[in-house]
Amino acid sequence: MPRLLDKARYIILLLLYTTLGVQSEDEFKFGDTETRYFYHSKILPEKKEVTAYLLHNKTEKIFFVQGEDQRPFFLSVIPCASSVEWTLTHKSASEFSSESSDSPSSSQKPTVLHKYTGREFHSFKYNKGLPGLYTINIRPLESDTYVNLYGSNRFQIKNYPKLPKDNTVKVKKHSRKSFTVEWQSSPEETPFDNIIEYHIAVNRKHSFDTFCSLMSHYKGDQRPPLPSPNFNFSDEIQREREFLKKANPIKAAKKNEITYKVLGVKTKYTFNGARPGRKYFVNVFVYNKQTGKASAFKSLVVRTKSRKRQGVRIKNGKINEHKFTKPKQRLTMEFKVNKPAKEVLLGVHVCGGKIRFQIRNKKKKVFSRRIKSHKEFILKDLEKGTYTVRIKGSKKVGGDVRFTLSTKRNKYRFPRLPKDTRVTTSNATCENVTIAWLGETQRQKFCVYKTELSEGKLNRRPKHDQCSNEIDKASELVFCKRFKNHNQQLLRETITGLKANSNYTIDVVVKRNGNSKFFLRYDSLHIKTEKTC
Repeated sequence: MPRLLDKARYIILLLLYTTLGVQSEDEFKFGDTETRYFYHSKILPEKKEVTAYLLHNKTEKIFFVQGEDQRPFFLSVIPCASSVEWTLTHKSASEFSSESSDSPSSSQKPTVLHKYTGREFHSFKYNKGLPGLYTINIRPLESDTYVNLYGSNRFQIKNYPKLPKDNTVKVKKHSRKSFTVEWQSSPEETPFDNIIEYHIAVNRKHSFDTFCSLMSHYKGDQRPPLPSPNFNFSDEIQREREFLKKANPIKAAKKNEITYKVLGVKTKYTFNGARPGRKYFVNVFVYNKQTGKASAFKSLVVRTKSRKRQGVRIKNGKINEHKFTKPKQRLTMEFKVNKPAKEVLLGVHVCGGKIRFQIRNKKKKVFSRRIKSHKEFILKDLEKGTYTVRIKGSKKVGGDVRFTLSTKRNKYRFPRLPKDTRVTTSNATCENVTIAWLGETQRQKFCVYKTELSEGKLNRRPKHDQCSNEIDKASELVFCKRFKNHNQQLLRETITGLKANSNYTIDVVVKRNGNSKFFLRYDSLHIKTEKTC
């Protein structure tokens, strides 16, 4: 069952329709109500622009009737803080008569005449102008919003200044930190006592397709006003209290988030202080100082030029190293893909915190990840072109990163570690020990080193730098072998020639091939041989 107030509106409109609309020679003016009654009745007055406050994602119904003259009518809806979704429906008097019968099957859905979704000033002309009851169902999509409405069966909406035939805003020039835009003059400009001026808004979030949209975001919306006393029905009073309690108008944008300027009669504007490689929304309005109304030019999106390329080119398959000297330090390089690649191999080794690793072309990001320790990735289906590699260091000072990119597997020289990097021991005696570690499916070179620890160094074992490309001078090479572990089984080797009752550190490092200086370490193993043989 509809609410009491909705029933009352329908009854009033039907009475007006049946008493006034039957006289085809008389002029009938929609709801024929005063603007001040619109808040309570939601009956759209003739030739008067009215404002309604709408709650986010709640559908509001607004009504008007059309007499027997079948004139065309004009309807305009102007959203402010939020984009809206609205639908115009129609019901004839005969359909209402059928609804009043006892048969439940006699109820008919209203005819949908027009639908619109968006944030622009949108007008609709209905040429047939069929007699009956019309309902505007309107719903805000992003937030609470004010919306302006106008309806007439005689005149289109007035008092809004005219736009030129070419109502586009054009970019005259742009650089990394500024851009200049221009537009044509309004035909309503006059040489003397000019009442026309131009306003412009620049921001990075979204476009403002109506002037009230700009004002809502720039200054913030006020709460809806308290309604004037009406019939004081208890149901109506409670409904209004609930409505005001739910109202949540948008707040003003943060300082410097929107650049808003009144330019007078200038038709050119230069925006300084832009950031390189960023997107900006530009909205220009022609404003009538007498009526306080403004019409919007078409929205423009400007992207400033990117920073000059650093010129550091990543070679295919080469291992690149970089040491960060400042917190959150940035590194920018380029990687060229000469022809479409089904896969590109990426290996990254980080020492000291986490880094942000990003790869993008002119169109989009193809890779973005926070990386800690050692990681490998496969990038699929990269187009031909030049890709920008951006690396952002960790919050802590220092830290190193080593990485490689390769379009060919035979050029990929980054060694691979398993997830489990432990080295375990078994069968330890006074002279030898058997160690085991997990290999990888690709063929790699493993080198084992032993370091004897004196009693003085035993309590302060050296912590190896995982990013160091050098082996400790005190370490002794035991052997180097190439393995290819097909089934991810443990690799076992025996180290001989150890001293009895002695402490040792065993280190296993892995290289992609024998010529490479770059290696990765497994976890160090600390052992003590038996006292006697």
